[in-house]
Amino acid sequence: MQKLFKNHIFSFIAWVLILIISVVALPDVTGLTREHSNISLPQDVQSEVAQSIQNDWGPKQKNTYQIAVVFNKKNGKLTADDKNAINDTIDRIKENQDKYGIKMVLAPDDNIATKKQLQSKDKTTWILQVNVAKKHAPINEVEQELTKAVKTAGIRTYVTGADVLQNAFSNSIQEGIKKTEVITIVFIFIVLVIVFKSPIVPLISLLTVGVSFITAFSIVTNLVKYQNFPFSNFTQVFMIIVLFGIGTDYNILLYDKFKENLGNGLDRYGAMKDALKVAGKTILYSGSSILIGFSALSLAKFSIYQSAVGVAVGVAILLVVLLTLNPFFMAVLGEKMFWPVKKFTGEHEDKLWHGISKSTMAHPIIYLVVLAVVVTPFALMYSGHLNYDDTDEIDNATPAKAGMLVVEKHFSKGMAEPSTLYIKSDHRLDNEADLRLLDQLTRQIQSSGDVSLVTSVTQPYGERIDQLYVNNQLNTVNKGVDQARAGLSKLSKASKQLSTGASQLASGTSQLQNGTGQLQSGTGQLQSGAGQLQGGAGRLQSGTQQMTSGLNQLNSQLAAGSQGIASAQANTKAALEKSYKANLAQSMNSIPGLTPQQKMAAMQAAGAALEKSWAQASASMPNVSGQMGQLQSGVGRLASASGQLSSGASTLNGGIGQLNSSLGQLNSSVGQLNSSVGKLNSGAGQLADNTPKLTSGLDEVNSGLGQGGAYLTGLASSSAADSFYIPKEFIKNDMFQTSVKNYLSPDKKSAMIMIVFSSNPSSTKATKKAQDLSLMAKKSLAGTRLDKATIAMGGESSNIADIKDIANKDFIRTAAIMLIGIGIALIFVTRSLLQPLYILGTLLIAYFCSLSITEWVVKATMGKDMLTWNTPFFGFILLIALGVDYSIFLMTRYRAIEGGKPSERMLKACGIIGTVVVSAAIILGGTFAALIPSGIPTLIEVALTVIIGLIILVFIMPITLSAAVKLTYEGVQWNKSKRVKQ
Repeated sequence: MQKLFKNHIFSFIAWVLILIISVVALPDVTGLTREHSNISLPQDVQSEVAQSIQNDWGPKQKNTYQIAVVFNKKNGKLTADDKNAINDTIDRIKENQDKYGIKMVLAPDDNIATKKQLQSKDKTTWILQVNVAKKHAPINEVEQELTKAVKTAGIRTYVTGADVLQNAFSNSIQEGIKKTEVITIVFIFIVLVIVFKSPIVPLISLLTVGVSFITAFSIVTNLVKYQNFPFSNFTQVFMIIVLFGIGTDYNILLYDKFKENLGNGLDRYGAMKDALKVAGKTILYSGSSILIGFSALSLAKFSIYQSAVGVAVGVAILLVVLLTLNPFFMAVLGEKMFWPVKKFTGEHEDKLWHGISKSTMAHPIIYLVVLAVVVTPFALMYSGHLNYDDTDEIDNATPAKAGMLVVEKHFSKGMAEPSTLYIKSDHRLDNEADLRLLDQLTRQIQSSGDVSLVTSVTQPYGERIDQLYVNNQLNTVNKGVDQARAGLSKLSKASKQLSTGASQLASGTSQLQNGTGQLQSGTGQLQSGAGQLQGGAGRLQSGTQQMTSGLNQLNSQLAAGSQGIASAQANTKAALEKSYKANLAQSMNSIPGLTPQQKMAAMQAAGAALEKSWAQASASMPNVSGQMGQLQSGVGRLASASGQLSSGASTLNGGIGQLNSSLGQLNSSVGQLNSSVGKLNSGAGQLADNTPKLTSGLDEVNSGLGQGGAYLTGLASSSAADSFYIPKEFIKNDMFQTSVKNYLSPDKKSAMIMIVFSSNPSSTKATKKAQDLSLMAKKSLAGTRLDKATIAMGGESSNIADIKDIANKDFIRTAAIMLIGIGIALIFVTRSLLQPLYILGTLLIAYFCSLSITEWVVKATMGKDMLTWNTPFFGFILLIALGVDYSIFLMTRYRAIEGGKPSERMLKACGIIGTVVVSAAIILGGTFAALIPSGIPTLIEVALTVIIGLIILVFIMPITLSAAVKLTYEGVQWNKSKRVKQ
């Protein structure tokens, strides 16, 4: 039993069981990575507020993947057959919405708005927008389903969108990790074989580190699954790199000491114990510093920074495994660990570090000045410009990326990932006042630079609807005013003509009245004469000659009177009828909108009315002309029978009686005629008096309309009229309700404005523009009905702007926490306050120089002007955490050396530890170099930053720390004879 304990058999069995449990308990890493691939931001940042509004929008947008299906004709424009084929595909998608979990479909041929937005101007590309419920399936399965469903003969089809691209990025990371794992293992094996000249040591080292990684990764992934532990796309890859890198370094340190002890004659158990005591102490110090550094990341606010905490879990497990599992192999194998090597030597002095340290000790100030002169330009020439476009991490041949590039080529660059400005109010927005404010904001955004397209509830086609603007509405009113004025002018002219005709009518009726008055007077006299004639019948015979003469004269007067009455009556009727019909026709023609049939019918009705009125007037008068003719005939007979007067005295007496009676009737009829003509004369006079007033009134109305029209014309051409106004009736219009449905939430309390930028949504220009537009919207709505509305910009540009802001702030905060944590650890390790400052200063110099050089290398080799936004942070934490290892190696050895001056001890420590540091740097650098074949820009750039930083550390660490020890503890030695000797 004692031997079992001595050989650490139980440790071995325990780790075997732990390994088995870890493998069995390991969850679905790919699915877990996909679920946590999105960056989590604080809930109060703008893009998250916008996402919250979107989630509350309704079932068609809440918890959905927003996907774009791209249909593209590679050569030439889409033909009619191509369009029919695409529409058939879209119809199949619509018919099977439940099958694919689709909540909303927006097709390029749905309406005028979609035709303008989703069909490219070059007529080669169409876009189908769909929202798929997240609960339907993971995004990778949704992508696969839609990719198969949208295949169309003769057309290239792509499934893309923010969620699909993020999934493609996760898949790229996973593929890169697979390459990295294999390369890392092969590289470490080869290096360890070279270092130890044995195949067994590399296998043991890889086995112990592998057990550490699998165990730690199983713990981390289960914490992620059940406790929402911080996790990202980069957690796994950095755990692999860090654990295999520093794990190998620690193993080299431990195995070297074990090998040295064996060479010094100790047995395997004694050699193992001493190695664990000496090297194990250094490993614990170094590992604890790294552990503290990575653990400090848990205090970060940014999720992707927090995700690196998983490395701290890995480091903790690694320390336990190395110090408990390695003893088993040491105790069991002993010298056989290094087979076929049989001769074990002690420590070797590294000539590089020894030479650098020696020269620095001789001229510490000069070396520090030269170092400052060399590194300062590198540190200051770093531009600080970063690329926040995660799609650059995806290969262009990836279908999702290829689809995005097609959209950028045939539409604007921002079409693939448009931004959305959300306005959430506490009241309904489907009213004239709020719609006017939304339209005003839409137009302000449209007038901004770098904006390709803006659509909203009032401008669903991306352009204003003219009918809903006051100037257009005023122009319509002005046209009506002009038409009314033209009609009034015609009425005024007709009124003037009517006035003239009325005056003429009044004059004619006055003359007629005079004639009838004379006629009445004549008939009265005639009646009186007939009475006298009847009374003088006795004197008839004696006055026969006088009577014949009087009768002839009377006959002549009666003929003239009959003709005058008939002529006056006919002339009056003709004049009145002519004037009335002419004026009526002109009035009818001046009234707009009447058809010829309507005018004819009106004229006929008016003519019939006039005839009826004249007939009624004429009916009241007997047939004067006829009676006058009878009288004339009687007088003629009287004259012809005057010779027979004597014999027909009785007949004459009766005839004269009849004559007297007829003359009475004539006198009465003429009186009635005179009365009727008087009324006609009075009416004609009133008409003649009133028509000028009518004409004046029409002229005044026309003048008023002219002044109003002039004002409206001026108003329509002014900027004041360039404003939105929508009548209540139009809001209920079916066409406008379609826009309301698309751009207002179901409860009508939230609105969205879609914005497509001209530049890449991930570019610095677009992200800044997204922030500016959001700020502009808040200022524009301040002091209005929407003053208290929640305004937030959503979309890729806004999301990147928030990421940039949070990342920059949290980087400084997290870096400070990490440096303070490592500094405290170094104080305990070095038991000094100054040495931690020297070490951290050295690490920072290496970091800034490596970042600047990496920027140059990336530009020269990869053709990229900017580093990815993750590179500075991950480069910092990895280089600082791993670089502190080497300083601890050196300072631990420095403190372990006893006797002599501080400078002499440092020189010896540099000579001894230099070999370990250089070997460790090569292994760690090679491990990070395994990231380069991954093809992921962030991993490549982080690898270059760490590798270059390690190279810089290898050369400047013996300078800075040697000079610091020399100047701190011994001061400046100006006498050359007092230089430190080898």
